[in-house]
Amino acid sequence: MEMLTIGAFANACRLSPKALRLYDELELLRPARVDPETGYRYYAVAQLEQARLVAWLRRIGMPLARIRRVCALDDASAAQEIRAYWARVEAETAGRRELVAFLVDHLSYTSRKDTTMLELRYSALSDT
Repeated sequence: MEMLTIGAFANACRLSPKALRLYDELELLRPARVDPETGYRYYAVAQLEQARLVAWLRRIGMPLARIRRVCALDDASAAQEIRAYWARVEAETAGRRELVAFLVDHLSYTSRKDTTMLELRYSALSDT
């Protein structure tokens, strides 16, 4: 089995050595071997696929605890979990987008007389 040092593995999967150490501590991505005398971590080439998956999931903002669950699933279930996560992210983003539009409208008015109308407008948007 071909082994890579933590530095070589980090370069190959586009994760930092610091992230790999954290993922080891969290038992998310354990090295294939740790030298008992030096503590050096070695990863198997076969672990690159899982490491890349972890990196991609972090790029979309998935929390580490959820990534651990995804990594434990079969491919079809993992795809379903990712889809569910992203649907939630999009729903939250839509809600924040409405709030930003409200705030921009509110702060763009030179007169504060229209505050009540703006609040009613935002309230109507929030109820949908």
